[in-house]
Amino acid sequence: MDKSYLRFLVSELIFIKEDTLINLIPETRTRYNELFGDLEHFVDDLNLNIRMLRRKIDLVKKNSLEEVEAKILNEFGDSKEEKREKEIVNLIEVDDERKRNAEDIFREIIFRFSPELNDFSESKFEEARLYFSSYDVDSLLEFLGRDKPKIIEFTEDELQDLRDALEEELSYYYGRFPLNQLDLLEDKDAIDFNLNRLKNVYEEYEEIYGSLQEELNIKIAEK
Repeated sequence: MDKSYLRFLVSELIFIKEDTLINLIPETRTRYNELFGDLEHFVDDLNLNIRMLRRKIDLVKKNSLEEVEAKILNEFGDSKEEKREKEIVNLIEVDDERKRNAEDIFREIIFRFSPELNDFSESKFEEARLYFSSYDVDSLLEFLGRDKPKIIEFTEDELQDLRDALEEELSYYYGRFPLNQLDLLEDKDAIDFNLNRLKNVYEEYEEIYGSLQEELNIKIAEK
């Protein structure tokens, strides 16, 4: 395979990787959370509270109420704090033409400046990532106008190895990220099904929580 064409294929894979990390995953998570986030948080909160109640019921048998609360705070304090630290991703509304323009310019920036293919620093390239994350076409064009760095010379085998490594890395990202969410967000029946599933789980957890709370109250009264 011609080296210049292989280099182009590697550049395209780098673009797919960057676009996946910078825009695809955050935007999909944001849309998913807009539809299901509140219900999922309620379910998670109830699940955590159920675990805490079960632990309290176990502890109250051999400990004072003050000791129980101290142990619960020690065991579950971090879990409750972690639930408050939600990742916030702002979904930027852009028209399709602006998005396509930004993608085309960023592709060219990757080919000319990507540290994986050129003698260009990672910290400086971070600027281009930042501009692409907001589809800032003007800033991307300005970045593209910089002096072109020296390209890194690869053998054909080295380029093929880099291509294979990028494909493997992309498989890893797609394997971890629930890309089925993308289809879900376009399917009304699937959205309704997932909402009903979450509601049913929430109602089930509410019932469990209520029965455990009653059991705990009884055990406290018996002390």
